[in-house]
Amino acid sequence: MNHKIVASLDITDEKKLISIAEEISNSVFAIKINWPTILSLGKSIIGKLSMFSKVICDLKIADIPNTNRLIIEQISKENPWAVIGHLFPGPDSMKSLVDNSGEIKIIGVASMSNPGSNLYLNPNFENLVSDAITLGCYGIVAPGNDYELLGKISRTKGPLKIFSPGVGAQGGGYKKAISSGSDYVIIGRSIYENPEPLKYIMNLEGEN
Repeated sequence: MNHKIVASLDITDEKKLISIAEEISNSVFAIKINWPTILSLGKSIIGKLSMFSKVICDLKIADIPNTNRLIIEQISKENPWAVIGHLFPGPDSMKSLVDNSGEIKIIGVASMSNPGSNLYLNPNFENLVSDAITLGCYGIVAPGNDYELLGKISRTKGPLKIFSPGVGAQGGGYKKAISSGSDYVIIGRSIYENPEPLKYIMNLEGEN
């Protein structure tokens, strides 16, 4: 198993999704799914994927505390391993997720892998990371295609685990993200659009 890779399977075809999940399950740390998959296949897909791997639900929850509570209570019924939520709505909103998540781990977004993250999230990453630590999040999201920022966030993360998207289709390199501070590298299209997803994963260790 590669304990550093999270496979982001934004697939809306259940047969293809299950096939890839089963194929790669012993070679990744976890499988992440986002809204396209959940909206297309229903939240029961979480339980189906849990048969093969840890499942991270990338919901990027970002609402008032009461709505956050209602969302996490509903998704908790499917027993994902972790749920991703935004930190920017403020500590009261993130506290609601953490307090109502039970055994589910909460990962807060400190930065994203798209250029627009430079406008609002990135200038405030120190406050967002500090809140994530104080509130008891398990981890944070920080970009694997911006090594300088990733390094800065890594130096402030405390006990948090860093999950880094942006590797592969968005230009980031697997080994460079790890050396810059990422604990887990999130890779999506480069895995599920590859005709041989398992072979791609197995070859990552040999990349520069």
